[in-house]
Amino acid sequence: MKKIFATLFIALCSLGIACAQDLEKATELYNNAAAAIDNNKAEAITLFEQALEMAGTLGDEGAEIVSQCKGIIPKLYISLGKEYVKEMKYDDAVAQFGKAIEKGEAFGDTDVAEEAKTLIPQILMAEANQALKAKDFAGAVDGYQKVIDADPTNGQAHLLKGQALAALGKTDDAIKAFELASENGQEEAAAKQLSNTYVKKAVACQKAKDNKGALENAQKSTQYVDNANAQKIIGLSALQLKQNKVAAEAFEAYLAMTPDAITKEPGIVYNLGTALIATGENDKACGYFQKIAQDAKYGEGARYQITQLKCK
Repeated sequence: MKKIFATLFIALCSLGIACAQDLEKATELYNNAAAAIDNNKAEAITLFEQALEMAGTLGDEGAEIVSQCKGIIPKLYISLGKEYVKEMKYDDAVAQFGKAIEKGEAFGDTDVAEEAKTLIPQILMAEANQALKAKDFAGAVDGYQKVIDADPTNGQAHLLKGQALAALGKTDDAIKAFELASENGQEEAAAKQLSNTYVKKAVACQKAKDNKGALENAQKSTQYVDNANAQKIIGLSALQLKQNKVAAEAFEAYLAMTPDAITKEPGIVYNLGTALIATGENDKACGYFQKIAQDAKYGEGARYQITQLKCK
């Protein structure tokens, strides 16, 4: 760090005593600030700002000190902010980066200002991620919102905020967050989250005996990512609502995704057969009833249907 000694004696000879004393004091402050940089950046910043203020009143005689202070102060703020990041003092780090932006723009150091603008969302994201990892979901929501306030196009922040909201049981708010994530570059990840969220809503409706709600939410789930759980719920709910064609299509989709369900879930196969009868697709129904004709629980009913349909 440059120290200012060389021109002091000459300047003192040409200035009044009071002004000369101010220049001497500003120089001392500058040199003390330079000496403090390695051990105490916060103190160094304070001293440089004091030197800048004092030198700024001295006109041309203080110009060199002013220039040197303006060159170092924004950089010290960003450097101190990075130290706070290492110590996981995220709020303090953000405050220092904010000062780096303010001073960088005021003193013409645009590189520092732009770097600080880039770092702030990263630090806010790290703080929010830490809260999410600790299962502090309310804190994570607040943290991700700070990131979004700084950068509304941060799709990852919207996505993770949605996950935290979902963990808090705020399903509708989570859906809005996932939709915003999808609009900001997180289409695939957001689609998975939306699909899972609507399946959970469908399951809740099932438990509440709300077949219409279960059907609607399960269908929304498949609009984002087709999945076996949603298709099964669609089939069961549609069957209760006497929407037999919808039920048959959903059950067939479910069996296509989980082939072992034919032996593990013969009830689904039986329900599919009855839905197909209702839609007039008797030949297909026969095929499914025959698959479970020997099942201990559903075999008797399947054999009865085989007889009634005169299956070949």
